[in-house]
Amino acid sequence: MPHYKLYYPDLNARGEPCRMMFALAGVEFEDFRMKVPTSTKDRNDASYLAEPKLEVDGIVMNRNVAILRKFAKEHKAPYLTFPVLEVDGVKIGQTLAIVRYLANEFGFAGPDNLTCAVADALCDQMADYVLANLGWHVVNKGFVDGGDVAELYEQYFVPARGRHLPFFEEALSKSSTGWFANTPDVTHADVFIAASIEWLQKLNPKCDSFFDGFPLLAAHHKKFFAHPKLQKHLAQRPEVDY
Repeated sequence: MPHYKLYYPDLNARGEPCRMMFALAGVEFEDFRMKVPTSTKDRNDASYLAEPKLEVDGIVMNRNVAILRKFAKEHKAPYLTFPVLEVDGVKIGQTLAIVRYLANEFGFAGPDNLTCAVADALCDQMADYVLANLGWHVVNKGFVDGGDVAELYEQYFVPARGRHLPFFEEALSKSSTGWFANTPDVTHADVFIAASIEWLQKLNPKCDSFFDGFPLLAAHHKKFFAHPKLQKHLAQRPEVDY
């Protein structure tokens, strides 16, 4: 059995789909969580304020970005981003590359290439949805200073939800099993979509209404988080900001 080590901040976000893949497969891995300040108290600490800010493409980012970039260089992260999965010394970057690798390794990629392609496409669509919220997210969580959070929510989050969630509702309407690729059990699409929605729900100030108008997606979310093989992980994972 290979030695797996996952590098990600002490958050769910993009790291959680990877952790869930290991949980569903019942495979042990080293969960290396980097500490980054998320609370106002932490961000007022003298050691945090001593960190320089980082400019990315002309935008001044907050100190967390600089801290993560330092971690990335220290741990030789491909593309200087996280998550990173290390497999017997080989480091793989990019969330979906990791999720797809684990799906193929652990048998969650579907029974054939066509099913796998359907699941891949759904993952890519969810990645597009997450990215569509970026203009609001970076201000909402303090990665970038300035901007009216409420206005950005209406500008980015609300239309993105209305534009993207119908695609997932339609996919589930064609499934007889309740899983996205119409498989007997989960594929990586179910994992990535459910974990990403959990992340977006935690960020959303109106999370109770997130599934309004999308009953099949709501049922899928409930079914996924009730999966027997996921319960130990859910019970033991730390409480985090998002």
